[in-house]
Amino acid sequence: MGRSVWRRLTSYRRSKISKNGEININVKSRQYEKKSDVDIREIKRQKTDDIPEISPVVVENVSLLSRISVPPSIEESRPGVIFVFEQASLVLAKINKSYQIINPDEHAGFIRKHNLNRRDYRPDIIHEVLKRLLGRPLSMAGEIQAIYVKTIQGYLIKIEPTLAIPPTLKLFCAMISQLFQNLSIKGSGRHKNRKLLQMIKNPVTMHLPPGSYKIGLSSSSFKAVNLGEYFGAIGNDRTLVFVIGAMAHGKIENEYVDDFIAVSGLPLSARVCVSLICDELERQRSIL
Repeated sequence: MGRSVWRRLTSYRRSKISKNGEININVKSRQYEKKSDVDIREIKRQKTDDIPEISPVVVENVSLLSRISVPPSIEESRPGVIFVFEQASLVLAKINKSYQIINPDEHAGFIRKHNLNRRDYRPDIIHEVLKRLLGRPLSMAGEIQAIYVKTIQGYLIKIEPTLAIPPTLKLFCAMISQLFQNLSIKGSGRHKNRKLLQMIKNPVTMHLPPGSYKIGLSSSSFKAVNLGEYFGAIGNDRTLVFVIGAMAHGKIENEYVDDFIAVSGLPLSARVCVSLICDELERQRSIL
């Protein structure tokens, strides 16, 4: 194992969890050693006093939203880019006496026992999408204003673009599990009072800037476009909001989008859609 890979692995073992149970995560850095993340061993000692009653398989009818505060109104800012990922497979369940995100690679026996469909539990999709998106020059240049993830159970998560996404699916699932129980995760160091992830109230439209242009992507759309020409026609004076499905199959059906487009006649994955969008925006905005 190379020295750089060993430093990358050991850096995640030194993650810190504060006394109140919140995970301290550093903002993005070019060196993996400066990123901190979830310690899987700490998840096993998580507090359960404030956790709502959760069914053995999925979280249903949990009164999480009653504990979520409404954020202040969004101030006017320069036009940027916002991503909304719908139908993400982030399902919390009680497995082996602890609450975990269902992951087919880790919980194959649990899925068989409860007769679940593996295709409905794919946290790897949103994990790969977020890693790809936050590693793009568009994100590093500060052009991404916010990222929203709506789960298949209807919970809405806000992610700050400065978050360092865990490199492995196991760490990512542990982080989301902690988020569901604490409702927010803060940064560390000089960013210790900043919430990098938080559960927020629906609908997502109440968190979008006024006048933003909401674009839904679906291969079933009859409007096939060339992204370069399409973005040029919209102009640079409006915030672009891209609504993309983060599920293994199916399509998004949201009435709040202003336009439904197809960038290919083939059913592209969310990761590929994000790459195509970022490639064109980076070209138009001269981001190298």
